[in-house]
Amino acid sequence: MATIVSITDATIPEGKSERELIDGLGEAIRTGLGLPPKLKSVYNTMLSPDHTTVKDKPELTIFIYTAPDKTTDQKRQVLANLKEFTDGFFGKDAINLVTIFKIHEDHNVGVNGVLRLDAKAAAASK
Repeated sequence: MATIVSITDATIPEGKSERELIDGLGEAIRTGLGLPPKLKSVYNTMLSPDHTTVKDKPELTIFIYTAPDKTTDQKRQVLANLKEFTDGFFGKDAINLVTIFKIHEDHNVGVNGVLRLDAKAAAASK
C-alpha cells in the first residue's frame, strides 16, 4: 500500500486535467514500488503561487507513505517514473520535483482504529 500526498503551485497545462495528474502520479509510484493496481491512495492539493514562497519555477512536492519493505532500487524506479511522467505532463524540466519517502513500521500506523501490528498478530493467530 502507498498513500500519496502531493502539493503543487504548478498550473495544469491546457488540455490536461487534475484527474490526469492524480492518476499519473499514482501509477508512476505504484508501478515503481511493484504494488497491485488498487493498493494506492492519491491526494493532491493545488496551491495558488500567492500561497507559496517565490521560486524560479513551480514545485511539486510528493510525500509517499509506505511500509518498510521497499528497496532502494524500487525507490529509484519511483523517482525515474515520476520524472518521466511530470516531464510529459508539465513539460521537460518545467517544475521542481521533490519526493519524500515516509516509511512507517507496523507499530506506527493504524487502519480503522486498529494498530497494524495488532491486526497482523490477530490474523496470524487464526
